[in-house]
Amino acid sequence: MKSHNEEKFALENAAVDIFLNLFNINHKDQYELVERRESPDFVLKSLEGELLGLEVAHLFYDPEEAKMLLGRSDNKMHGIEKFNDLMNALNNLLKQKETKILKYESTYPTSLVIRNASPIFGMSDLLRDKELIYKPSIFRNVWFVSKDGNYNDWLMKDILMV
Repeated sequence: MKSHNEEKFALENAAVDIFLNLFNINHKDQYELVERRESPDFVLKSLEGELLGLEVAHLFYDPEEAKMLLGRSDNKMHGIEKFNDLMNALNNLLKQKETKILKYESTYPTSLVIRNASPIFGMSDLLRDKELIYKPSIFRNVWFVSKDGNYNDWLMKDILMV
């Protein structure tokens, strides 16, 4: 069994790989990973030499869903999940990360990547209720990375721009 930090690093590494792949395919600017850190989680560098901090978070419906998806629960069923509760969890996560970034001592901007772990709710659910999303302006971007329904590819949207 992986330690908590090993599991956290593996999840963050997977999220940054997904982000870099999607970003570099869809944008003229290209980024590469320079360093793994603690605050922010990663430092990226553009082709022009611009540094960007990248904070990574995972969105789970609740702690029990996280345990189930990570194989640390004996439960086979979670129960009824409502999108409004996931939206509340997202907004709480955004506020938590906003508070955390205020403590950073950084000379470059920071973006946030949130990887949606929900097997039930996807990108179209988020976009349908986009007016309910808290938008922390302290980040350069807040990238929401998610699958959607039966569509198995990862999608990405800057929720500050929706």
